[in-house]
Amino acid sequence: MKRKLKFLALALLFSAASCSFTTKNFEDPDKDKLLIDLITYLLERGHYDAKDMNDEFSQGVFNDYIDALDPFKRYFYQKDIEEFAEYSTLIDDMIKEKDLTFFDLTYNRFKERLAEAKEIQSKILEKPFDFSEDETIDTDYESLAFAKNKKELKERWRKQLKLNTLGTYFDKKDDAQEKLEKEEEDFTMKSDAEYEEEARKDYDSRIYCQ
Repeated sequence: MKRKLKFLALALLFSAASCSFTTKNFEDPDKDKLLIDLITYLLERGHYDAKDMNDEFSQGVFNDYIDALDPFKRYFYQKDIEEFAEYSTLIDDMIKEKDLTFFDLTYNRFKERLAEAKEIQSKILEKPFDFSEDETIDTDYESLAFAKNKKELKERWRKQLKLNTLGTYFDKKDDAQEKLEKEEEDFTMKSDAEYEEEARKDYDSRIYCQ
Protein backbone atom coordinates (compact mmCIF):
# COMPACT_ATOMS: atom_id res chain seq x y z
CA MET A 1 0.00 0.00 0.00
CA LYS A 2 2.79 2.41 0.87
CA ARG A 3 4.54 1.85 -2.44
CA LYS A 4 1.28 2.66 -4.24
CA LEU A 5 0.95 5.86 -2.25
CA LYS A 6 4.47 6.88 -3.22
CA PHE A 7 3.72 6.39 -6.88
CA LEU A 8 0.45 8.27 -6.47
CA ALA A 9 2.48 11.16 -5.07
CA LEU A 10 4.59 11.22 -8.20
CA ALA A 11 1.52 10.92 -10.41
CA LEU A 12 0.20 14.10 -8.82
CA LEU A 13 2.74 15.96 -10.92
CA PHE A 14 0.38 15.40 -13.82
CA SER A 15 -2.96 16.16 -12.18
CA ALA A 16 -4.55 19.46 -11.23
CA ALA A 17 -4.33 20.02 -7.52
CA SER A 18 -3.70 22.65 -4.89
CA CYS A 19 -2.62 22.59 -1.28
CA SER A 20 -1.10 24.67 1.48
CA PHE A 21 2.55 23.88 2.07
CA THR A 22 4.68 24.81 5.08
CA THR A 23 7.90 23.49 6.53
CA LYS A 24 5.88 21.96 9.35
CA ASN A 25 4.87 19.15 6.95
CA PHE A 26 8.39 17.77 7.18
CA GLU A 27 7.91 16.83 10.79
CA ASP A 28 5.07 14.49 9.80
CA PRO A 29 6.21 10.91 10.52
CA ASP A 30 4.16 9.59 7.59
CA LYS A 31 6.65 9.77 4.75
CA ASP A 32 4.12 8.97 2.06
CA LYS A 33 1.83 11.81 3.11
CA LEU A 34 4.82 14.13 3.08
CA LEU A 35 5.69 13.14 -0.48
CA ILE A 36 2.10 13.61 -1.62
CA ASP A 37 1.93 17.07 -0.04
CA LEU A 38 5.26 18.07 -1.48
CA ILE A 39 4.68 16.85 -5.02
CA THR A 40 1.24 18.47 -5.03
CA TYR A 41 2.84 21.73 -3.96
CA LEU A 42 5.41 21.46 -6.73
CA LEU A 43 2.65 20.89 -9.26
CA GLU A 44 0.83 24.02 -8.13
CA ARG A 45 4.01 26.06 -8.09
CA GLY A 46 5.63 24.88 -11.31
CA HIS A 47 2.63 24.15 -13.57
CA TYR A 48 4.34 21.05 -14.92
CA ASP A 49 2.98 19.20 -17.93
CA ALA A 50 3.34 15.45 -18.49
CA LYS A 51 4.25 15.99 -22.16
CA ASP A 52 7.38 17.89 -21.10
CA MET A 53 9.06 15.04 -19.22
CA ASN A 54 12.65 15.66 -20.23
CA ASP A 55 15.89 16.97 -18.71
CA GLU A 56 14.50 20.50 -18.53
CA PHE A 57 11.45 19.18 -16.69
CA SER A 58 13.74 17.30 -14.29
CA GLN A 59 15.84 20.37 -13.57
CA GLY A 60 12.73 22.43 -12.84
CA VAL A 61 11.35 19.82 -10.45
CA PHE A 62 14.74 19.52 -8.79
CA ASN A 63 15.09 23.27 -8.22
CA ASP A 64 11.56 23.69 -6.87
CA TYR A 65 11.85 20.57 -4.72
CA ILE A 66 15.07 21.70 -3.02
CA ASP A 67 13.65 25.20 -2.56
CA ALA A 68 10.55 23.72 -0.95
CA LEU A 69 12.62 21.62 1.45
CA ASP A 70 15.01 24.39 2.46
CA PRO A 71 13.81 27.81 1.24
CA PHE A 72 15.89 29.78 3.77
CA LYS A 73 19.01 27.61 3.36
CA ARG A 74 19.37 26.74 7.03
CA TYR A 75 19.37 22.93 6.83
CA PHE A 76 21.36 21.51 3.93
CA TYR A 77 25.06 22.03 3.35
CA GLN A 78 26.57 22.81 -0.03
CA LYS A 79 27.92 19.25 -0.14
CA ASP A 80 24.35 17.92 0.23
CA ILE A 81 23.16 19.98 -2.72
CA GLU A 82 26.09 18.83 -4.83
CA GLU A 83 25.21 15.22 -4.04
CA PHE A 84 21.53 15.78 -4.84
CA ALA A 85 22.44 17.55 -8.09
CA GLU A 86 23.65 14.27 -9.55
CA TYR A 87 19.94 13.45 -10.00
CA SER A 88 18.90 16.86 -11.33
CA THR A 89 18.40 15.68 -14.93
CA LEU A 90 17.29 12.15 -14.08
CA ILE A 91 14.02 12.82 -12.29
CA ASP A 92 11.88 12.34 -15.43
CA ASP A 93 13.44 8.91 -16.00
CA MET A 94 13.09 7.98 -12.33
CA ILE A 95 9.41 8.86 -12.35
CA LYS A 96 8.84 6.73 -15.45
CA GLU A 97 10.71 3.86 -13.82
CA LYS A 98 8.98 4.36 -10.44
CA ASP A 99 12.41 4.83 -8.89
CA LEU A 100 12.27 6.79 -5.62
CA THR A 101 16.01 6.81 -4.95
CA PHE A 102 16.27 10.59 -5.21
CA PHE A 103 13.23 11.29 -3.02
CA ASP A 104 14.34 8.74 -0.43
CA LEU A 105 17.84 10.24 -0.33
CA THR A 106 16.65 13.80 0.13
CA TYR A 107 13.95 12.85 2.62
CA ASN A 108 16.34 10.90 4.85
CA ARG A 109 19.00 13.60 4.63
CA PHE A 110 16.45 16.26 5.52
CA LYS A 111 15.48 14.31 8.65
CA GLU A 112 19.16 14.25 9.67
CA ARG A 113 19.59 17.97 9.06
CA LEU A 114 16.33 18.77 10.86
CA ALA A 115 17.55 16.97 13.99
CA GLU A 116 20.87 18.80 13.71
CA ALA A 117 19.12 22.16 13.36
CA LYS A 118 16.99 21.54 16.45
CA GLU A 119 20.12 20.80 18.47
CA ILE A 120 21.82 23.94 17.15
CA GLN A 121 18.81 26.07 18.02
CA SER A 122 18.52 24.74 21.55
CA LYS A 123 22.18 25.41 22.31
CA ILE A 124 22.07 28.92 20.88
CA LEU A 125 19.00 29.83 22.91
CA GLU A 126 20.65 28.74 26.16
CA LYS A 127 22.74 31.95 26.20
CA PRO A 128 21.63 35.61 26.30
CA PHE A 129 21.74 37.71 23.14
CA ASP A 130 23.53 41.04 23.16
CA PHE A 131 21.10 43.34 21.37
CA SER A 132 23.52 46.27 21.64
CA GLU A 133 25.96 44.54 19.31
CA ASP A 134 25.99 45.93 15.75
CA GLU A 135 25.31 43.03 13.38
CA THR A 136 23.77 42.44 9.97
CA ILE A 137 21.84 39.51 8.52
CA ASP A 138 21.36 38.65 4.86
CA THR A 139 17.65 37.96 4.21
CA ASP A 140 18.02 37.66 0.44
CA TYR A 141 17.58 33.91 0.72
CA GLU A 142 17.30 33.30 -3.01
CA SER A 143 20.79 34.67 -3.60
CA LEU A 144 22.24 33.17 -0.43
CA ALA A 145 24.61 30.23 -0.89
CA PHE A 146 24.21 27.06 1.16
CA ALA A 147 26.48 26.80 4.19
CA LYS A 148 29.86 25.18 3.54
CA ASN A 149 30.26 23.73 7.04
CA LYS A 150 28.67 23.44 10.47
CA LYS A 151 30.37 26.56 11.82
CA GLU A 152 28.83 28.65 9.06
CA LEU A 153 25.43 27.01 9.55
CA LYS A 154 25.50 27.70 13.30
CA GLU A 155 26.28 31.36 12.68
CA ARG A 156 23.39 31.58 10.22
CA TRP A 157 21.03 30.12 12.82
CA ARG A 158 22.42 32.35 15.57
CA LYS A 159 21.69 35.52 13.64
CA GLN A 160 18.22 34.36 12.63
CA LEU A 161 17.30 33.32 16.16
CA LYS A 162 18.65 36.59 17.51
CA LEU A 163 16.52 38.54 15.03
CA ASN A 164 13.40 36.54 15.87
CA THR A 165 13.99 36.79 19.61
CA LEU A 166 14.59 40.53 19.27
CA GLY A 167 11.09 40.90 17.86
CA THR A 168 9.61 39.09 20.87
CA TYR A 169 11.77 41.20 23.19
CA PHE A 170 10.43 44.47 21.78
CA ASP A 171 6.86 43.16 21.96
CA LYS A 172 7.35 42.47 25.65
CA LYS A 173 8.93 45.87 26.23
CA ASP A 174 6.12 47.67 24.41
CA ASP A 175 3.51 45.75 26.40
CA ALA A 176 5.29 46.58 29.65
CA GLN A 177 5.53 50.26 28.73
CA GLU A 178 1.82 50.34 27.97
CA LYS A 179 1.02 48.81 31.36
CA LEU A 180 3.35 51.26 33.04
CA GLU A 181 1.65 54.23 31.41
CA LYS A 182 -1.76 52.89 32.41
CA GLU A 183 -0.46 52.54 35.97
CA GLU A 184 -1.82 49.02 36.28
CA GLU A 185 -1.89 47.61 39.79
CA ASP A 186 0.84 45.23 40.92
CA PHE A 187 2.89 45.92 37.77
CA THR A 188 6.62 46.29 38.08
CA MET A 189 8.88 47.12 35.17
CA LYS A 190 11.61 44.53 34.69
CA SER A 191 15.17 45.02 33.53
CA ASP A 192 16.20 44.66 29.88
CA ALA A 193 18.08 41.47 30.80
CA GLU A 194 14.93 39.96 32.29
CA TYR A 195 12.86 40.78 29.20
CA GLU A 196 15.59 39.34 26.99
CA GLU A 197 15.56 36.11 28.98
CA GLU A 198 11.77 35.91 28.82
CA ALA A 199 11.80 36.50 25.07
CA ARG A 200 14.45 33.86 24.51
CA LYS A 201 12.63 31.27 26.64
CA ASP A 202 9.27 32.06 25.04
CA TYR A 203 10.77 31.69 21.59
CA ASP A 204 12.60 28.49 22.53
CA SER A 205 9.35 26.92 23.68
CA ARG A 206 7.59 27.45 20.37
CA ILE A 207 10.26 27.09 17.69
CA TYR A 208 9.89 24.37 15.10
CA CYS A 209 12.99 25.04 13.00
CA GLN A 210 11.55 27.98 11.14
